[in-house]
Amino acid sequence: MNVLLIMVDEMDGRKMGCAGWEGMHTPNLDALAERGVIFENTYCDSPLCVPSRASFVTGRHVHEIHCWDNASPFDDSWETFAHRLNRQGVPVTTYGKIDFVDPCGDHGFESERTEFDKHREIGDICGLHRDPLARRVGARERLQNAGPKDISGNIDEQAYDRSLEFLRSAGAKNGPWMLWSSYRNPHFPHFAPQEYYDLYPEDEVELPPVGKLHLLDQLNQDLRYHFEVDELVDEETWVRNVRGYHALISYIDHFVGGLMQTLDEEGLADDTIVIFTSDHGEMLGSHGMWWKCAPFEPSVRVPLIVAGPDIERGKRIEQPIGQVNLFPTIVEAAGCELEEADADLPGVSLLPTARGDEAELPKVVLSQYHAHGVRNGWFMVRKDEHKLIHYHGYGHELYDVVADPDELEDLTVDPESHHKLSGLDGILHEMLNPDVVDTTAKADQGFRLSWMAEQLGQEEFDAQVEAKCAFD
Repeated sequence: MNVLLIMVDEMDGRKMGCAGWEGMHTPNLDALAERGVIFENTYCDSPLCVPSRASFVTGRHVHEIHCWDNASPFDDSWETFAHRLNRQGVPVTTYGKIDFVDPCGDHGFESERTEFDKHREIGDICGLHRDPLARRVGARERLQNAGPKDISGNIDEQAYDRSLEFLRSAGAKNGPWMLWSSYRNPHFPHFAPQEYYDLYPEDEVELPPVGKLHLLDQLNQDLRYHFEVDELVDEETWVRNVRGYHALISYIDHFVGGLMQTLDEEGLADDTIVIFTSDHGEMLGSHGMWWKCAPFEPSVRVPLIVAGPDIERGKRIEQPIGQVNLFPTIVEAAGCELEEADADLPGVSLLPTARGDEAELPKVVLSQYHAHGVRNGWFMVRKDEHKLIHYHGYGHELYDVVADPDELEDLTVDPESHHKLSGLDGILHEMLNPDVVDTTAKADQGFRLSWMAEQLGQEEFDAQVEAKCAFD
């Protein structure tokens, strides 16, 4: 069986018509969900590009592979689903964004079948300055610049064109194969073509709730400080960014439609399993926060649709799941097998569930964050309708995200919820030791800072820190 993996960047998993978000123009994603299964409560392992993608390709949690931030390579000893497929006779081709950090090998994504991907040679210095906390120079300007713009010819369109060429090639008729068609949008800055921008009129934009900012946990206050949004943006700028972000989702929806149409035209649809997902979400002003890195739903929730032969049509799975399940899912979808080294993977294949078979999925979802904008790490555990956020050294929050999807009512102040808080905290500590993980992340980041200074030379290193990071 062939596998077409369509991955986008920074897409809130709730923002599709098929996910129930009224007013979103996502006809092609809605059609994909109709011909397959949508996993409605899917979470990334860490809401930041590099660690999320590292976890995604290895099927491992970030605390296991020590990929903490946008400056962290993960060790080549951790194999990816590309290793599994290539070794078992299913070539993996990739067009678009992968986002690994050097120094590292190709992680199984062989250079002759990978285009447009750029490894980060050094990585993000800001993510390594956590205490004292760095303020990201120029971050707020990202919001000021949003709006309609001609973006034709960008790297996403190049990746899309090459993906279509692959599907139309003679080689695609001789599967099995895997194609990872990967896109940068709807990642900020929120520039979008005028035609998509116009789908979201200014007078129809609904802004997300801010909530009680004075009650934000210190780590979330630190994130607002780091990104220069500790003062709320004005409404005009906010509306312009919401329109631009939604427009970019419709823009990538167009790519999905073209890929699915080409599968049909080339006679490949009956032999191809399609997976659509994103690496993390976007806060978009919710709780006064922007971009990702936060433990709230807009940041950690991602889309996941699986469609193809023998997959149930129009099915919705409410049970929360993590993206670590996609490693075994992709391996099975390609007709390959897990290996001995995979015996301790935290995830399982989602295909039996997608096919309607009786299958047990992991009951607990874990997400975590150890990068720019926070002095300590945070950990999130979701089980059933409840979600625990453990801010290491700063306390807990507990939400019923079914009854309170905007996460405005922290249940830790409710004595009747303390048993749930205690139970989820116990589950978290069974999965990992927050103190050890937090300490390890900071030690690794201190080593990486020293390595950067050695590689760049102290003068150039100091110049980059001064240009990108501000300290009070």
